[in-house]
Amino acid sequence: MTDTQIELNPRYAEGDVMRVIGLSERYDAVTMNRIPEQWAHFQQRLGDVQGRVDPAQFGICYQLSKSPLAFEYLTAVMVSDDAPLPAGFVEKRLPARRHAVFTHRGQPSGLRPLMAAIFREWLPRSGHKAGGNPEFVEVYGEAFDPVRLEGVIEVWVPLES
Repeated sequence: MTDTQIELNPRYAEGDVMRVIGLSERYDAVTMNRIPEQWAHFQQRLGDVQGRVDPAQFGICYQLSKSPLAFEYLTAVMVSDDAPLPAGFVEKRLPARRHAVFTHRGQPSGLRPLMAAIFREWLPRSGHKAGGNPEFVEVYGEAFDPVRLEGVIEVWVPLES
């Protein structure tokens, strides 16, 4: 599947409670193209993180407002409850809940059309309600190559029902 092909057949999974720490920035429609810079800065700071409990990295969208578009975006890793918080990092606790999990194969630049399709097409027809906060979680696991910026990215959408 390429960045232009969108697959809207999610699997469903129960997400565990997670403590994540990382760097958070506020974006809008004009500034959201700077998210790759946030990821680059986060990669430089990963050595400051102690107590990682999972090799995956996460892109987490919080506090979405649609008119005008604005949101918080957290680049993060999962850590143990007793891991220290490095200077300049923020902490979030993700609650345990059910998610629709979508798979994207390609580059992160292909995520924007997938997100639009999930929230404009799939969700209204699915019979589910989005759980919100976070709006979604991007999971960059072992099948994602951070050097080539390509591979498998999962998008976990919390569900209310």
